[in-house]
Amino acid sequence: MEFAVGKTLFVMGHEMGHVVINELELPVLGREEDAADSFAIIMALQLRSEFSERVLMETARGWFLSSYRDRRAKTAPSYYGEHSLDRQRAYHVVCMMVGSDPDRFKALAKEAKLPEWRQRSCVHDYRAAVWSWEKALKPHRRSADQPRATIKVEYKDEEKFPITAGILRHMGVLEAFADNAADQFAWPRPFSMEARACGEPNARWFFATRTLVLCHELVEHFVALFRSYSRKLPAELRSKR
Repeated sequence: MEFAVGKTLFVMGHEMGHVVINELELPVLGREEDAADSFAIIMALQLRSEFSERVLMETARGWFLSSYRDRRAKTAPSYYGEHSLDRQRAYHVVCMMVGSDPDRFKALAKEAKLPEWRQRSCVHDYRAAVWSWEKALKPHRRSADQPRATIKVEYKDEEKFPITAGILRHMGVLEAFADNAADQFAWPRPFSMEARACGEPNARWFFATRTLVLCHELVEHFVALFRSYSRKLPAELRSKR
């Protein structure tokens, strides 16, 4: 459950990256999916909590797991996809964590077999990403005298997914992201968030309706991924924490 929740929270952070980019009309130099990953990683690291660090570790482990699953199934990598390859995304998380505090995450770098030379360059990558996001977001930060935007939250299809929907509601996942977004930024217009059944394991920002959708199937997908492959990973990729 820790794995599934960690992965789900990162996905929400990633999708909030898309919301921020689209709603605040931010320029994107490179692929938007990579930028959304960086947004989620930086926001988690800036919380400076053991919980947020665990979220990132589980996120990286999840991409190692899915990469291992695809290799076992002989699934060809989607080099033309809009996302980076799963293993690349995993190492991006590790690199940003190491870049934020090389001493604190030295053991993590060793566990992930991140070379020394890359650990050193991760420091620059992290600082450049933080500087870029802070510069882009600064004009949109909400001041104390500005009203908070209305961000509607709704949980749907709970009867179809009573366990996963119950966990999301009990944890207040949507409310936490909505409250943080309303506090942090001066949004030009209201938008909404909803957890619902989608017929596929996914999460997505729908620009036309201004709705961030988290699919119940995605949480179940993460549970199944962990159950099926966590014990089959090569020893060097298993979490020792």
